[in-house]
Amino acid sequence: MNSILKSPDVLAAIQQRKHITDKKLKASRQRIVKTAGFLVSPQPQASSRIQNINRFVSNGLVIYKGIRICVGVLSSLHFLFGRRRRK
Repeated sequence: MNSILKSPDVLAAIQQRKHITDKKLKASRQRIVKTAGFLVSPQPQASSRIQNINRFVSNGLVIYKGIRICVGVLSSLHFLFGRRRRK
């Protein structure tokens, strides 16, 4: 900020800094879109039987973890809003 105030043309310095910031934001936005694309894109076909087994086990563990989280949430909701009222 001090460099902007010390520059002879303050308006040009502010515009230059804005341009640099816009470039950084655009690069960051592109990186986020690219990463999100990798996360939701389908997995490529496995070329060997071992890769198929690894993917099957990985998907099974993800499903198991999701079910465990769901059961935990439902258990908590049942505890909070169950039929029995607290006395």
